[in-house]
Amino acid sequence: MTGLTNEQVNQRIEEGQVNANENPNTRTYKQIIRENTLTFFNFLNIVLLVLVLLVGSYKNSMFVFVIIINTVIGIIQEIRAKKTIDKLAILAQSKVSVLREGAVSSISTEELVLDDYILLKTGDQVPADARVLEGSLEVNESLLTGEADNLAKNAGDELFSGSFVTSGEAYCQVVHVGKDNYAAQITSEAKEFKRHNSELRNSLNAILKVISIIIVPLGILLFYKQYYLVGDSIGGAVVSTVAAVLGMIPEGLVLLTSVALTLGSLVLARKQTLVQELYCIETLARVDTLCLDKTGTITEGSMCVEYILPFMEEDTPETVKNDINLEKCSEELSHTETVYPQPDQSFVREIEEIMGNLMAVLKDENATADALRKRFRIKKNLTLKCAVPFSSDRKYSGASFAGQGTFLMGAAQFLFPEGNETLTGLCGRYAKEGFRILVLAHSETEAEGPELPEGLKPIALFLLTDVIRAEAPDTLRFFDSQGVDLKVISGDDPVTVASIAKKAGLKNADRYVDATTLYTQEDLEQAVAECSVFGRVTPQQKKAMVQALKAQGHTVAMTGDGVNDVLALKEADCSVAMAQGSDAAKNIANVVLLDSNFASMPHIVNQGRRVVNNIRTAASMFLIKTIFSVCLSLLTIFFGSAYPFEPIQMSLISACAVGIPTFLLAQENNYDKIDHTFLRHVFMNAFPAAITITACVFVIMEVCQGVYRSTDMLNTACFLVTGWNYMAALKTVYAPLNTYRKVIIYGMQFIFFMSSVVLQNLLTLGTLEYGMIVLVFILMTFSPIVIEIITAWLKKMYARSLDKENPGKFFEFLAKLQK
Repeated sequence: MTGLTNEQVNQRIEEGQVNANENPNTRTYKQIIRENTLTFFNFLNIVLLVLVLLVGSYKNSMFVFVIIINTVIGIIQEIRAKKTIDKLAILAQSKVSVLREGAVSSISTEELVLDDYILLKTGDQVPADARVLEGSLEVNESLLTGEADNLAKNAGDELFSGSFVTSGEAYCQVVHVGKDNYAAQITSEAKEFKRHNSELRNSLNAILKVISIIIVPLGILLFYKQYYLVGDSIGGAVVSTVAAVLGMIPEGLVLLTSVALTLGSLVLARKQTLVQELYCIETLARVDTLCLDKTGTITEGSMCVEYILPFMEEDTPETVKNDINLEKCSEELSHTETVYPQPDQSFVREIEEIMGNLMAVLKDENATADALRKRFRIKKNLTLKCAVPFSSDRKYSGASFAGQGTFLMGAAQFLFPEGNETLTGLCGRYAKEGFRILVLAHSETEAEGPELPEGLKPIALFLLTDVIRAEAPDTLRFFDSQGVDLKVISGDDPVTVASIAKKAGLKNADRYVDATTLYTQEDLEQAVAECSVFGRVTPQQKKAMVQALKAQGHTVAMTGDGVNDVLALKEADCSVAMAQGSDAAKNIANVVLLDSNFASMPHIVNQGRRVVNNIRTAASMFLIKTIFSVCLSLLTIFFGSAYPFEPIQMSLISACAVGIPTFLLAQENNYDKIDHTFLRHVFMNAFPAAITITACVFVIMEVCQGVYRSTDMLNTACFLVTGWNYMAALKTVYAPLNTYRKVIIYGMQFIFFMSSVVLQNLLTLGTLEYGMIVLVFILMTFSPIVIEIITAWLKKMYARSLDKENPGKFFEFLAKLQK
């Protein structure tokens, strides 16, 4: 096989037969511009602009400049983030070994063309539909079919893009590319970045949906009241209606959310973290349970063969304990006779010959295989009969040689499922000291498949050590301090995993369980609720554990880097993969750590908290305007004669009380823990100010209508009181105030009142009579106190609702309604 020639490759590229990615990490420039401009609220703003211009009220059209600025900022920020993330995504792109011009090279999967010859091996995700030409594989098609069984693929069999190789190695020919792939035809399920449930997105969508439904009918009713019932001019009715509708539109909320998430992903990109799903930043910030894969997460993923020990049936844990000093940390162990007696050299040479031949025929690529290859030099003096590649389900590998029988290496429990008391005792003793034990077993029978041969006996033990990441202890302490429950899930011996986890500083590392003893779903659910370390876990069990934790009400994140983690990664609320891991894990993960550094996790969590906290407080300020505008529209429709604001007045209030301060305050690093009450907190912050402003404006409306009968005085008084109360709400929503917050809030108050004086004519502000001045002074003095009282009362009620023993009559009533 020589593969395609360069000329053939270029011809296929010209014909568009390239494996182009149909689901890029970021939106195209066209999509960014379209989705930032063609929105319902932008369309509504254009309609309002046209109406204002038609009636000749040109100064009240200035609100459109705010809309344009918001849109342009949103587009610029998203394009800026796109460029950075796209550059970063190139580093995380899946690679594939391709045979061209008789030579094997590594290229991006997106550079594949039709009929390319590719080399697939354990850990690879099949990049395009292909046919096996030479060799054999075991593949998992669970991402396509939902079935988790490994399927054998031999010469002539077809492979589907999106499936991943669990064992073996083979040359394959690409038969479909791009949108013609099987995965693409079923909406790219194989490469699907699961759209996890986002409370932030759901809450904002709910708010926008309600506003979208009520805004048009209210505007129509208000215009009807002003023009037909009150008898206002068409120009006055239009201006009043536009002012009311503008107040109801949370024009900056969508922008702020988009920009906050985009900038969050940009900040993480600078820390070598690729965010493949925007809203997963929020999801990870809410995580209360983090499932860790030991290898590559707590440990560096590299291993070393420390000792080769012969196995003798007369060995017992007691004799081993007497002969061998295992009190030293694995990092201090060295190949000296003071720690271990040196085994017989003839035995070592025999093991080296066996292992050298095994390493020559096995193509496994994992930390254990790398450590074995480093220790045992490859030899080819035995004739291969059948190779058994490693599988995460079998947990052993090996080969049979002509005249030599079968040699298998793997975990004791899987090589000897019926038990071997002496072997189990030895392995248990070593595992307690943090070693990973690999058993080499032999059978005189020459196996012809992956099944365990008869007469299998252990002949040697390999003691391997994991290197614990230097940053792991600090990272584990961070999550523990944040109340995040940590679960270490591994395919290794549970005692070994627990020992390593304990060295790394995991709390409750002694609460471990062997997953092979979890026979029922009830056993598994109880184990995930009570234990912190899980060993001998199969890929299916990892997935089941994540499902069980989610069923128990937890928000679950999963880290991993291997093929055996893929099922659990896809099931988790948020999945994090290491760039050094398998293609399958990287393709399915929401977040990829490009430096494979577990220490980046606290940065991701903090960034998510910062984004959500800033959006939550900003959303409260936007909703104040929306709520009181809706309430004032209803009051005007039923009780008033004129809407008390003009569009230009609402624009200044929005700029000074919402737009500018929320943008500046969103730059703060607010890393407070968040919960699942986004919408509740938004309304708790917004309702007091909104209802207070509505009450104050209604009082002024009644006084003006009954005493002064002056629209200019009504507009002026309402403008001053509303602006003052709105900025008083800033102090409540952003409490407690620090120096930065005080500078922003008091600065906005100064700008607001200076603008009221300097731009008096532009804002259509009139003079106030003495009685109205007194009323305005009283309202401006006491209304901020009312806002604080209502806020404190709501927070007290909310705190009481969390008390299950005494929730209060109101919340008991709500609970009964929910039932």
